[in-house]
Amino acid sequence: MSNCGEDGKEEELPANTLEHFTELAEVLEMIDNIKSIEVASFEREFEQYAQVLTRYQEQPHLLDPHLEVLLNKLLGKIRQPDLPEGERHAAFKYLYIISKVRTYKVLVKFMPHELSDLEFVLDLLGQQDPKEFAQWETRYILLLWMSILVLNPFHMSRLDAYETPATNSISNHIQSKTTKMERIYELIQVYVSTNDTCSSMAAYLAAKYFVRSDIKDLYLERFLDWIIGQHDANTVNVKFGQLAAVAAILKHGKREDLLPYADKLLQWITSCQYKDGNDFLKYKNYVKIIQRIGLVHLKPRIASWRYKRGTRSLATNLRQAAGAGGEATAAMESSLDEGEEILVPDAIEEVIEELLQALRSGGNDIRWSAAKGLGRVTNRLPKELADEVIGSVIDILNPLEPHEAWHGGCLALAELAKRGLLLPHRLEELVPLLMQALFYDEMKGYMSVGQHIRDSACYMCWAFARAYNPDDLKPFVHKISSGLLTVAVFDREVNCRRAASAAFQESVGRLGNFPFGIEISTTTDFYSVGIRQNSYLNISDYIAQFEVYREPLINHLVQRKVNHWDLTIRDLTAKALHKLSLKEPEYMAAVVLPQLLAKTDTIDINCRHGCVLAMGEITLALRNLEQKSENSVAYLSNQRIVELNELVQSFLDRNFYRGMSGELMKSCTTNFIKNCSLAKLKVTPECLVSWQKVIDSCLVTKTNSIRSSAVDAFAELCRSYYGSESRQSQDNEAIISAYLKGAENDLEEHIRMGYIAALGVLPDFMLRPHLPRVLDSLVKHSLTPLQAVLVGEMSGDRENIQAYRWSEARTESVKALTKVVKTVGYEGGSDSFSERGNFNKVVDCLLKALDEYTLDNRGDIGAWVREAAMSSLYEIVTECPPELLSSEHVHEIVVGFMQQAVEKIDRTRGLGGRLACQLVHHQPRIPHIRAHEKLLEIFPEDANAVLWLFADHTFPLFCELLACPDYSKRVLLGLSASIGQLTESLIKYASTALFQFLRSNPDTVPRLCSEIVEIFEENLLNERVTYPMLSFLDILIGSGTVESVLHDETHPFAEDIFRLLNLEVKGYKKLYKTATSISAYCQLLQVTRLSRRILSKLSVFLGLQHVHVRKTAATKLYEALALHGDVTEIPEDNIDEILTLLSETDWTMPLVEVRPLRNQLCHLMGIKAPVSGAAATALQQTNADK
Repeated sequence: MSNCGEDGKEEELPANTLEHFTELAEVLEMIDNIKSIEVASFEREFEQYAQVLTRYQEQPHLLDPHLEVLLNKLLGKIRQPDLPEGERHAAFKYLYIISKVRTYKVLVKFMPHELSDLEFVLDLLGQQDPKEFAQWETRYILLLWMSILVLNPFHMSRLDAYETPATNSISNHIQSKTTKMERIYELIQVYVSTNDTCSSMAAYLAAKYFVRSDIKDLYLERFLDWIIGQHDANTVNVKFGQLAAVAAILKHGKREDLLPYADKLLQWITSCQYKDGNDFLKYKNYVKIIQRIGLVHLKPRIASWRYKRGTRSLATNLRQAAGAGGEATAAMESSLDEGEEILVPDAIEEVIEELLQALRSGGNDIRWSAAKGLGRVTNRLPKELADEVIGSVIDILNPLEPHEAWHGGCLALAELAKRGLLLPHRLEELVPLLMQALFYDEMKGYMSVGQHIRDSACYMCWAFARAYNPDDLKPFVHKISSGLLTVAVFDREVNCRRAASAAFQESVGRLGNFPFGIEISTTTDFYSVGIRQNSYLNISDYIAQFEVYREPLINHLVQRKVNHWDLTIRDLTAKALHKLSLKEPEYMAAVVLPQLLAKTDTIDINCRHGCVLAMGEITLALRNLEQKSENSVAYLSNQRIVELNELVQSFLDRNFYRGMSGELMKSCTTNFIKNCSLAKLKVTPECLVSWQKVIDSCLVTKTNSIRSSAVDAFAELCRSYYGSESRQSQDNEAIISAYLKGAENDLEEHIRMGYIAALGVLPDFMLRPHLPRVLDSLVKHSLTPLQAVLVGEMSGDRENIQAYRWSEARTESVKALTKVVKTVGYEGGSDSFSERGNFNKVVDCLLKALDEYTLDNRGDIGAWVREAAMSSLYEIVTECPPELLSSEHVHEIVVGFMQQAVEKIDRTRGLGGRLACQLVHHQPRIPHIRAHEKLLEIFPEDANAVLWLFADHTFPLFCELLACPDYSKRVLLGLSASIGQLTESLIKYASTALFQFLRSNPDTVPRLCSEIVEIFEENLLNERVTYPMLSFLDILIGSGTVESVLHDETHPFAEDIFRLLNLEVKGYKKLYKTATSISAYCQLLQVTRLSRRILSKLSVFLGLQHVHVRKTAATKLYEALALHGDVTEIPEDNIDEILTLLSETDWTMPLVEVRPLRNQLCHLMGIKAPVSGAAATALQQTNADK
């Protein structure tokens, strides 16, 4: 049974939790095989070693049982007298990694501290060069080792009596003739002055060395005087190690030993004026020294007047033991009686003043150090003086102080509370300040400050929970619990939400008197508050079920979050208020809505934006409740409805929709209109006019999100209000006519997009009377200008020439067309899509849209239109009555999907493949799909079984379609585009799948070759198809899969390709096309019957003006002749000479020098040298004269 329990326990551990040091043997082997740092493999092996140990950075205690073994191994190696210097440095590097993972304070306890090691370490340290960067780990570990060795119990002077004979290695820095005490002193002086990582370890060594009873009298004053002499107000290059050494000595030394130097040190450190500069590291050391001087001045004691909590047991707190508070008070009173008079030196006043100033510092670490120092010093003060200090800290928390002071003050108060120095009578004064700190958030330029203050305020709450009895905090429980929960769910920053959640859980556990604490603390855990949207919309909704927290949450959102500087927070606030309205509708209607309406008059655009968003959401929630209630409750009064009606018109009158701020107002107003329309709020005709006016202005804005929001608002507005009996039909007709006219705009793409999108969301009752006009407009704008002319949709004036690039507008039009089909449906007469003419017009338009390949500087933007068209076609085919589908349409749709599924863009290919698969397996079965049974075999029933975005998954499937004559031609068209383009991985997968099919199905090769010729001929001079086709032909012919057709004299494939290549590159005007065609020509050289004609063509390329073409032709011809020279009609004796001439000629030379060499090549190949058109004409004239 116990084993089962242990197994269950192991399973509950997090996946990244380690249980013990499993790599011990591996690490020991690495240590045994340490190489010198000069060896090439050292860096790789050291990296591997560091990687193993770094895994334990989060759980370093797992190394503890094995530290002694690891150290003995490494130090044993270091102690070897004949060890090469490089290996010793390597061992120290290995040792440093252990120190980094386990920390030096733990590691030093495991270091050996025999006296014999002192001389060894001292000599080794003396040999090091403090300025050599590469071996700093050696010096670091030696200084750490020395810090344990100097703690030996023997008088240091006695060690010199047993000094071993001096070795030959004499240090350049520390002379070995001096005593060990002096040598250590001088080493500390050297290394605290280095300003590198070793200086902090030298400071630690100084603290351990100078506090020895036999050293302090000889060297301590001398060392401190030396440091004081090194630093004054004019010192530029401050040695941080020296300051850290003073701080460390003050920390580890005995008070009576340090007291004689305290005043001198205080006078020195304050005169240095380190707090005035911007160097936080100096200031941090300054604060540490100041606070420790203060502690030296005061006797170590725990304040007898401090607050003592009666019990620390969580179980007792949760049971809320009745006598706990009384016992604590009695204990406090008895301890006060025992108080004795404390003498406080004058210097303490200066120390406290400096620490209070440090709480306002710009450095986070400095404020933190000052807060802890203030807590320690106050703990040793008498009650009256401590009360003054606490009062001074509280005074820091006022609106006139900067945000740094608030942060420092919160940290200091938390530290004082932890130590029991904040007596309960202060809570009355502190809790309101705590509430201010919990919600501190102020704009500073383009950023907000307050995150760190809110975090430290949560720390204060956590400290209060641990410090006070439940009875003492009882009067403030509601404020603190509400404040913490508000921060836990509504703070912008994740660390503040988590800090508040932790403080709330601590308070629930320690105090036990937070309302519904257990239920809430289990919901507001570390992970659930980590996601902001979850906190705002789900956790807040859960907490709002407890009435005591409902109003504080709502009030916080209304007062502090609707005007937040972050737009996302304002948006979430509105949604949260929607949910909270369902819990507290009366309060929302009576209190919150008037407040929000009043705030809309402000000049603060953030506040206005947030209020409008919130009012829309609250109105919707309240109206939903009214409609669901059985008692006909009216939450919105007539006055409130009138105010909501007039809101948008008041914005229009004050020109709030102009300028940069107008964009924000447009987005929130459209959201408001949408929510009011969904709520079916009672509105006046004037209100509808103002709403329509705003929507019209939003439809033509450049911002996509505003246009989209306006379209959604327009859709709801039409559905809710424009179908009423009181509405006149000419009003609706005027809107449609205006939008149709706007869709004709050819000056700006976004204007057309807005109007088209609005036409797409028109409701059924508005569309049917005007269906032909709307349909014609959307069809026209779904096609490119050229396509529209060809199908007869374009008439009248020509469009702006730039309109052919408006693929985004065409995408919007395709989507709008689909929405119109879905809205109108297939029921009715000529005003619906049961009319075959209307239906065919839509399908023909979408099939044409599948052929859009518009390019601009963004790439193939036509892909957006093709993807929208595919989605639309799939939706229409699967939802329309089967009798409307014709055989031609279904076939064109299926082959269109299949072509897109093998083209070059991953996203488009993935969509095409998925839709083709779903179409084949759709239930009920789609009629008229050719070779349906074969398709069912090829494509899996589950569309998710294939990774459609990955070429290696999709191309093998679609290449199977090449066996079906109905689909092979269009699939080949797509494959030619994929194989002939530039993406290496796509070429690899597409060509592999094609060639595998051709090798497996040789009987299909002649038919497929004929189809390739047809594709080439149909798309001649269409560079979108022919550019990749040239590369495709090179790869296809070079693969050897079509050899049977090439050498079949009865099949015209080779001759047709040669003819089409000649037509495509005729005139040689396009350099890229000409150069690409050379590879295809060279592949055809293997066809003996064409070799002379091809060689003649290539000889023309060798004499062209373009250097790139000449070089490419020479290179490719060399390769082709090397492979296929034996099957050409070139005399065998000339092949070697031709190859030599091709490879050794510099084809970049001037044309005058190149052409004679080209003519020589022609002579060797046995063909006529080409002549230019003018030369040929002159030659004919000469012959005629003769």
